[in-house]
Amino acid sequence: MISRSPIRPGGIARLLALAALLVGAAVEAARPRPNIVLCFADDLGRHGSVYADPERPSANDVVHTPNLDRIAREGVLFDCALVSAPSCTPSRASLLSGRHFFRNGSHSQLHHPWAPGFDDPWDNVRGFPLTLADNGYHIGWTYKLHVYADRMGGADRNYQSAGRRFNSYSQVVSKSVDPLEAKGELLDEVRQNFTSFLADRDEDQPYFYWFNPTNTHRPWTRGSGKRLWGIDPDSLAGKLPAFLPDNETVREDFADYLGEAQAFDAAVGVLIKELAQRGELDNTIFIVSGDHGAPGFPRGKCNVYDFGSQAPLAIRWPGRLAAGNRIEAPVSLIDLAPTLLDAVGINAVEAMDGESLLPVIRADEPEDEATLRGWAIIGRENHVRDARPAGLPYPIRAIRTRDWLYIHNFAPDRWPVAEPPLAAPLVKGMRRQGGRWVRPTDMDGSPTFTWFIGNENAADIADAWRLGFARRPTEELYAVTEDPDQMHNLADDPAHRETLEALRDQLFDELRRGEDPRVVGEGEAFDEPPYAPDDPDLGRVAKPTT
Repeated sequence: MISRSPIRPGGIARLLALAALLVGAAVEAARPRPNIVLCFADDLGRHGSVYADPERPSANDVVHTPNLDRIAREGVLFDCALVSAPSCTPSRASLLSGRHFFRNGSHSQLHHPWAPGFDDPWDNVRGFPLTLADNGYHIGWTYKLHVYADRMGGADRNYQSAGRRFNSYSQVVSKSVDPLEAKGELLDEVRQNFTSFLADRDEDQPYFYWFNPTNTHRPWTRGSGKRLWGIDPDSLAGKLPAFLPDNETVREDFADYLGEAQAFDAAVGVLIKELAQRGELDNTIFIVSGDHGAPGFPRGKCNVYDFGSQAPLAIRWPGRLAAGNRIEAPVSLIDLAPTLLDAVGINAVEAMDGESLLPVIRADEPEDEATLRGWAIIGRENHVRDARPAGLPYPIRAIRTRDWLYIHNFAPDRWPVAEPPLAAPLVKGMRRQGGRWVRPTDMDGSPTFTWFIGNENAADIADAWRLGFARRPTEELYAVTEDPDQMHNLADDPAHRETLEALRDQLFDELRRGEDPRVVGEGEAFDEPPYAPDDPDLGRVAKPTT
């Protein structure tokens, strides 16, 4: 006779729960690994119609980005996504590595300069794309990269057989006899480059595609925002950041910038449509973002204020991420690397400073966003080497929390953009652009910058000039909710002394933990080779002739 033990109370429930787990695991195992498409606009800050706020007039009331809006509506939108460094190479290298920019050696500064004979920490970085490739993913990119191509599998993974004309969007379309036809040709270039990438994969192979157009990087055609996109510069009156002069020149310049943002958004729509037609859209982690703030405007690109360091960020992955979710807590783009590896079930093979956002944004039992780190580290060293005498950088570190932005300027005796007068030529380093000699600075050439140069000593713009170009104090502190444009420095206010000291300690603890060369030892590593050139004439202003 077979003896049967009775099922204990609660045993059936436990068996059912176990069965459910086993079924869920089986379904998960059978699910194809998701593709990843990252649309990453050059110099595109936090600009998109999805960010429009009726309580705060801004340029987002004017720009129209239906495809970014769709990704946000059907996925997750981040209100305060910040780059590690507001400069192309260090921003992209940090995203790829998941590490603070200052840990990336040659790639901690623009164009990855490095003196020979020194060990480069970047040599020890693989990054999440190669980790994906090691686990069976097809990887590739189109247009700009700005990091060594081997970190994306080599130059043969750059898919642009249909051309690169999209990067000169406003120039190409403005010169065309039929602008509508020209727009269609440029968007078809985007589609063909993407399909050539897809055609190069094995059957059913998951992939990571990095779409990196540069049309939002200067230069672009003046007046193109209105002519090509119907963006009336006057519609920006009262909607520009308060530190920018609200005049005809600046409004037109910004309207042109928003036109390029809309062109980027149209390209995003091409990729969405192609994925949908192939039946692959819903099994794709689709991301829209940018590498830093607007070029050619004061306090934008190269600056750690929100206008320079915030980027759009929206992620769509139906069924896996909670649709319509909006995250208010600050996050960093260094969080994307661990998040994506977590999402596809791959363990990171190297230490990262970022954290996975997946527990907070997943559709199934998400954690409260209060569990996130809740702050981001931002900084910069050298952008353009000719901007200051001897090629020295402008060293900044900052920490951005939900309520505060604390900034530490390590060299307050240096000029953040260039030594005035801004129109002065250099002894060495002048560049030929558009048929004339131009002085390189840490602000892109633009109609706005030209206007500031022409009005440098005008009393009626003294405040705007000071905020954009003057030397800055060692410490800055801004209450970002009450002061969203970060114009009122509270660092010397005794009422905020405790907050300043707490943020300073938190920032420097993180810098020391990451062995930032700016705080390790004498703290001068970024001022010397291999980081900085040993050339006293570089960036030196020529004395006026009499």
